[in-house]
Amino acid sequence: MTSPQAESTLTYAADLTREDVTALETFLNAQLGRVSEVVGETGETSFAMQSLLILVSDSAGFLHVLLRLEQPDLWQRAAIVREWQRLRSTAHPFNHCEGFDYDRWWNQVQHYDATDERAEQERIIRLADETVLDEGPAPTE
Repeated sequence: MTSPQAESTLTYAADLTREDVTALETFLNAQLGRVSEVVGETGETSFAMQSLLILVSDSAGFLHVLLRLEQPDLWQRAAIVREWQRLRSTAHPFNHCEGFDYDRWWNQVQHYDATDERAEQERIIRLADETVLDEGPAPTE
């Protein structure tokens, strides 16, 4: 296994750079290309591999467009998190291949930034409080 990269670990999607996306896309293309060579050029598995390669390319392309935005809207922020997670979860099993570091820096990100994380935590607390209030007092026997 190779040694971990010295780059910082991602915490939020706002920390993503175009280079991060390009590196992850390149890694995926290399791994999927290797699998495609074994699969061959005919049959259903070959068509599935081609489709997966197209999805990786589309997802990475969409991320590149979104990362160019200076002030992304809420839906765009959510799309950045989602597309990164999609690429990351596709790459994750390949991180365990011989010669690759399973602790690569393309970590799971669940929030766009700290403000987004705080808002989500507050929403969860509000929902939990509302659920407790809706249930009313506990029944007595």
